Amino acid sequence: MTGTRLVLLGLVLAACSHELVVALQCYTCHEPTSVSSCVSIATCNANETTCNTILYSLETVYPFLGDSTVTKACAVHCVPSDVDGIGQTRPVSCCNTDLCNIDGAPGLDGSRSLALVPALLLLWSLSL
Repeated sequence: MTGTRLVLLGLVLAACSHELVVALQCYTCHEPTSVSSCVSIATCNANETTCNTILYSLETVYPFLGDSTVTKACAVHCVPSDVDGIGQTRPVSCCNTDLCNIDGAPGLDGSRSLALVPALLLLWSLSL
């Protein structure tokens, strides 16, 4: 019975790791662009593990349209802005799931974390 559990654990971990190995995809626009127009998708390099979005002032480029202006890209390293920061002219948001930088807010996609739940439950049952 223990051999069967180990094989099952191996299959679950293999399925979870496959999802983790696939290259990250981010929305990208390297020049300040309205949020609604920044729809190009890029597959990131292996060392680019985050998507970033830099929000520019509404008055900078699109003063009368009411549309935020952003740049978006894949990034090797991303440092998000302090959410309590007052008067930031170019706040930065970072996220690390596919196409999470759609609107400039960090994505809350838990699919990768959720994929590990069966593996953890199986490990727990093996310890009983």
